[in-house]
Amino acid sequence: MWLPGHLALSFLLCLPLLVMVKRERLVALYFVGFFALLPDLLHLGDLRIFAHSLVGLSIMLLISFAVLAVLFRPRPVMYAIGAVAAFGHLLGDLYIGSIYPFWPWDGTWYHLHLFNSPFDITTEVVLSSIALVLLVVLFGPFRLHGSRRRLDRREAGSLYLLGTIVAAMALLQGGYYALILYLGGGDVLRYTLLLFFAAPFLFTAAVLLPMTFPMQEGRAASGPSSSGLRKL
Repeated sequence: MWLPGHLALSFLLCLPLLVMVKRERLVALYFVGFFALLPDLLHLGDLRIFAHSLVGLSIMLLISFAVLAVLFRPRPVMYAIGAVAAFGHLLGDLYIGSIYPFWPWDGTWYHLHLFNSPFDITTEVVLSSIALVLLVVLFGPFRLHGSRRRLDRREAGSLYLLGTIVAAMALLQGGYYALILYLGGGDVLRYTLLLFFAAPFLFTAAVLLPMTFPMQEGRAASGPSSSGLRKL
């Protein structure tokens, strides 16, 4: 699967857990995004075999969880969300693509449908559309964006780190997908899928870029001009 399909499938699998999270739901969504894409961080040569196996992905999960625990101490539900999203990636690539579930004992790869086929593109557009509608109806992008203000420093730090990685992945893979379209062309569905690369990148940019503004505003409010107004 391409990035939009992985994000959508992992979101749908994690939806019951996301409903349980209230104040830090925005952070939880980026746990979904990061771990849904975790195996593709090692999408290079034989490393892909490692990352798309049960053993390899479990090792990557443990390392990621350990780093996040040291840096941000997330709630236990976040680890559950991360695990479901990560193994959702293997499920998606088993359905469309390929995985090596029993490596290193068996190097056989398994798949049900071909990657980047018309069936793949149609499935990813449908999954992405369903996920986007549910996200808008259940959580609301504006409510999610505004919920940043309720995050503490640790939660904001994890949001910034995971969001940056998700945005970078969307930009890089989306650029590669756009290059394929430019060189080889495509039908309406293939161009529609490009929009689902852009959506997570643009929303993440909107979430992350203003994150330094509140501190700057606070400093401005305590500056000479504001004190002068209080004296008046």
